[in-house]
Amino acid sequence: MSKLLTVEEGIEALVRQELILYPTEGVYGIGADARNVELAKRICEIKGRPLSKGLIVLADSLERLQDWILPLTEEQKALMETMDFGFHHTWLAPRTDQCPDVLSGDSSDLAVRLTTHPVAKALCEGFGAPLISTSANIQGEPAIMLEEDALRFFDSEVTGVVAGRLGGIPQATKIQHIVTGKVYRT
Repeated sequence: MSKLLTVEEGIEALVRQELILYPTEGVYGIGADARNVELAKRICEIKGRPLSKGLIVLADSLERLQDWILPLTEEQKALMETMDFGFHHTWLAPRTDQCPDVLSGDSSDLAVRLTTHPVAKALCEGFGAPLISTSANIQGEPAIMLEEDALRFFDSEVTGVVAGRLGGIPQATKIQHIVTGKVYRT
């Protein structure tokens, strides 16, 4: 069984370049330093997720993503920064050449979510960099919604599970392209 971590212990694990599970807006996520390509590949391997699908990058501010996404208009920035608990979005934004390929998969876009979830936001702020954020489950299996299930899942692969409650949204976040407005998941 995995260990329950405080936010501070979760940040320390991220600094050591380890994998953690943590609560997000709707489900438990498995994450790590998004700048570490090998950790991104390891997460895909654990989940059975094809590298071609890419991963979501979680950040507490747009500034943390400026090297990985092309400049946005003021209107697009305002839309992405509309972060309250009634408006959860994962945005697809055109990526730069500096963005690690494993994060965007076969796409020319990077999936990003600016978080207001208190634990996820504290991890991003304390670590000072974006995190990989993908659901903590095997590809095709149900997402983890309970802390006790998170503590049992990926036991040998992660340092622990950061304590906290889920944000309360009943499903995965909506996915929409920030430039075209096209919705990929409702």
